[in-house]
Amino acid sequence: MVWILLLAHVIGIVACGVLGRRSMRTGLLVAAIAPAITAAWAVAGLATQTEPTIRELVWVEGLDLSFRFRIDELALMMTLLVSGIGTLVFAYATGYFDASADGGARFPPALLAFSTSMLGLVWADSVWTLFIFWELTSITSFLLVGYKNTSESVRTAARRALLLTGGGGLALLGGLLVLTNGSGTSTLTDLRPINGGGASIAALLIIVGAATKSAQVPFHVWLPGAMAAPTPVSAYLHSATMVKAGVLLVAVAGPAFTDIAAWKLAGIGVGGASVIWGALGALRHRDAKLILAWGTVSQLGLMITLLAAGSPKATFAALAIVFAHAIFKAALFLVVGEIDIRTGTRDITELRGLARSMPLACASAIAAGLSMAGAPLLLGFTAKEAAIEAALGLDGLEKQVVSVVVIGGSVLTVAYTIRLLIGLFGNTPSAGTASAQVWAPTPVAPSRPAMAIPSAFLAIVSVVGFFVVGIVNDIVVPAVTELDEKAAGYRLVAWPGLKTAFVVSLAILLLGSMLGALLARRPIPPAPSPVGAELADSAIDGILRVAVRVTAHVQHGSLPVYLVTTFAVVTVATIPFVAELSVDRLVWWDNPAQGFLALVVAVSAIAGAFVDSRLGAALTLGAVGTGVTGLFVAHGAPDLALTQLLVETVIVVGFVLGLGRLSQRFPSPTGSWKLLRISLAGLGGAAVMVGLIASGSRPVGQVPLEALADGSLADGGGKNIVNVILTDIRGLDTLGEVVVLATVAIGILALATAHRSEDPS
Repeated sequence: MVWILLLAHVIGIVACGVLGRRSMRTGLLVAAIAPAITAAWAVAGLATQTEPTIRELVWVEGLDLSFRFRIDELALMMTLLVSGIGTLVFAYATGYFDASADGGARFPPALLAFSTSMLGLVWADSVWTLFIFWELTSITSFLLVGYKNTSESVRTAARRALLLTGGGGLALLGGLLVLTNGSGTSTLTDLRPINGGGASIAALLIIVGAATKSAQVPFHVWLPGAMAAPTPVSAYLHSATMVKAGVLLVAVAGPAFTDIAAWKLAGIGVGGASVIWGALGALRHRDAKLILAWGTVSQLGLMITLLAAGSPKATFAALAIVFAHAIFKAALFLVVGEIDIRTGTRDITELRGLARSMPLACASAIAAGLSMAGAPLLLGFTAKEAAIEAALGLDGLEKQVVSVVVIGGSVLTVAYTIRLLIGLFGNTPSAGTASAQVWAPTPVAPSRPAMAIPSAFLAIVSVVGFFVVGIVNDIVVPAVTELDEKAAGYRLVAWPGLKTAFVVSLAILLLGSMLGALLARRPIPPAPSPVGAELADSAIDGILRVAVRVTAHVQHGSLPVYLVTTFAVVTVATIPFVAELSVDRLVWWDNPAQGFLALVVAVSAIAGAFVDSRLGAALTLGAVGTGVTGLFVAHGAPDLALTQLLVETVIVVGFVLGLGRLSQRFPSPTGSWKLLRISLAGLGGAAVMVGLIASGSRPVGQVPLEALADGSLADGGGKNIVNVILTDIRGLDTLGEVVVLATVAIGILALATAHRSEDPS
C-alpha cells in the first residue's frame, strides 16, 4: 500500500499541475485526493493496530543503499497529522484563493509535493531515506514560501529559509554518517546506544540539524519570515508538518544517545532557550500570524526539551504535545487567514467587533486558543498536564531547569494566547487612543464556508479530544511505545486529581491570564525590528560577496594559469609516494612493439613541445594519441583502442577547425615563462611516472579474472568484462563521466551558438 500511496501522490502532483492551469481551485481539489485517501488509510491502520510492516526498494545493493519505509504506530500517527490536516488545508485553500487567482499550475503541485516529501520522511526507516526526504521538504518549502516571488521581501524570506534549513541538512548528514558508523547500521529502528567522542560529535550535529528545521534558537529567524507565504502554507508547513520534522528526528535518534551528555545538554539548552525566547517574541508582535509563528518556536522548543530529557514520561508528554499542537495551531492559523481575507488586516490593533461579525471564527479561535493555553476540558490541557508531571518527575539540576522551562513557558503561552484572542475579537479600543472611529466594528467581507469549516472542524477536535481521551490514548500511546517501551504505561487523563501538577497548572492559567489581560490593555508598540533575520541576511550576503571575489580571482579565465595550478597540485600530491618506489616489479614491455610505440609517443610529445606553429602542434598531438591507440592494440585491448582513436580524431578535427580563427603560430613566450612551462611539464610527467611506479610497487594480489568473468555473465548479463565493469560494477562513476561530457557538450554548443549570433559589424 505504501508504494500505491506514493504513486497516487506523484500522479496527483502531475494532475493538479495540468488541471490547475484551468483554475487554482480545480488544482487544489485534485491535489486533495491523495492526502484524503492516505488519511483514511492511516485511520484504518490505527484502528486495527497491526504489526509494523517494512517496505524496501533496493537502489544499490552493494553499497547498502535503498529506500526503506516502516509503517508502525508512530508513522501512522504522523501520517494522520500530515495527510489529515493536509486535506483540510487543501479544502481551506479553495476558499482562500479567489476563483481567478493565478498560479494554479504552481501552487497546488508544490504543496502536494511537500506533503509527499513529508510522508516519505515520517515513513523512513533508514537514515539515507530520511535524509533524502528531509532535503526534499526544504526544497519544496522554499518554493511555497517564495510563492509570491514578485516581492523582494518574500524572495529574501524564502532564501533565508532554504539556506538555514539546507545548512542544517549538511550538519545532519555529517551526524548521520558518524552515527551509522558507530552504531553499525543505517536502519533507524536498529540503532543502538553509541559512546565515545564520535558519539558526542554526532549528537551535536544532529541537534543542529533538528534545530534548523524546527526553528530553534539561534536558527529560528527563518520561521517568522516564512509567514510571508500564503496562510494555507503557514498552517500546513509551520504547525503540522515541516517544523515537526526536527522534533521527529530528535525522537527517533534519541535512543542512540541515551548515555551522551552532549545530547541532553544541547537539546535542553536549545529547546529551553527557544521556549522562553519564542514566547517573548509572541508577546512583542501585533501581527496575528507572527504571534502564532513565534508561539510555534516556543512550543517546538518545549517538545525538544522534553525529548532531550529522555525519561519515558517526558517522551510520552512530548509526543502528546506533538499531536495536540498540530491540531490547535493549524486551526488558529486558518482562523487568522480567514480574518485576513475578510477584513484585509491581521494587525490586532486594527480589529474590532469580530466576535459578532465572525461568530464561527471566534468560537473556533477560542476553542483552539484555550487548548493551546492548556485550559481544562480541552485536548491541550491533558498534554500540558503530562508535560508538567514529566518535568516534576525528573531529578536534580535537570528537574529544576526543565521545570522552569515548562512552567515559565506555559505562563507566557497563556499570556500571549489571551492577548491574541482579546486583540482579534475584543471590542475595546486600542490602548492610548480616544478616537470614536476605533470603536466602530471592523468591516467584514461575506463568509467563505470553505475557509470556516476546516478551522471549525479542527477546533471541534480539540474539544472532543478531551472527552474521548481514550481514543487519543489509542493513537498516542502505541506511537510512544515505538520510541520507548517503558512509556507504554502512561496515559492522558481528563481529570488528573488534586495533584501537584494540577495545582501548578491552575496557577499557570491564573498568572498567564492576568499577564495576558494586562498586556492587552497596554499600548502596543510598533513591531520590533527583525534583528536576527537581518543579521542572517547580512551573513548570507557577505558569504555571497566573498564567493564572488574568490571566484573572480580563482576562475579568471587564464588557461595557462589553470594548467600551472593543475600540474603544481599533481606534483605535490605525488610526494608521499616517493618513498614507495620500487623497480623490482617494473616491466619495460611485454613485446618489442610496445617499446617502439612508446618511443613514438615520447618523440611526438617532445616534438610538440618545440613546434611553434599551431597546425604542427595539432598534428604532433594527434601522433601522440595515435601512438597510444597502438599501445592499446599491442596490449590486447581493441575496445579501448577504438575509443581512443575516435576521441583523438574528434580532438584533432576540432583543433584544425578552431585554428582557422587564430594566428598560424604561437606567440613567443618570455624566458621566465618558458622556463616555468618546461619545468612544470617535466614535473607533471615525473609525477605521473612516480604515481604509476608506486601503484605497482605494492600489489594487492592476483586479479580475480575468473570471478570477474563469471560475474560479468551472471550479474551483468554480458561476456565483455570491461563493458560490464563500466556499466554495472562502476556504473555510478560512468554515469558521472557521461554527465560531465554532456555538460561540456552543452557548454560548447552554447558558446558556438552565441558566437554565431553575434553581429558581424
